[in-house]
Amino acid sequence: MDPPPGQLIIVNGVPRSGKSSIVDIVQSTFDGLWMNLGVDIHCRLVTPERYQPGVGLWPRDPASEPQHPVWPLVPALFAALYDSVAAHSRHGLNVVTDIGHHDQEGRGILADCARRLDGLPVLFVGLH
Repeated sequence: MDPPPGQLIIVNGVPRSGKSSIVDIVQSTFDGLWMNLGVDIHCRLVTPERYQPGVGLWPRDPASEPQHPVWPLVPALFAALYDSVAAHSRHGLNVVTDIGHHDQEGRGILADCARRLDGLPVLFVGLH
């Protein structure tokens, strides 16, 4: 029998808005195990350095985005990150994720990410 899905908390905001601090508080004070699958972890520890874009999963300089080697991979990077978050939940693990969402040029990234979490217990937190 499969365990009940784990709770998901997606913390979205601009750089330096306190996302990582909230993740730390969740991990250190909430009951149970909370996995940090945030974008900082994904970029710093998973993505090879030559593909590290700068801010979150996006290139640093908007003018150079189409030329940056990560640009064509951004939708796949977000999809893989959210598939991982969903998989953890489906195995009964709680996940807290800090992320800086963008949806430039109508790429449909936000809608695709939400679709990947459909049916799971998720709380979206926006920081301004």
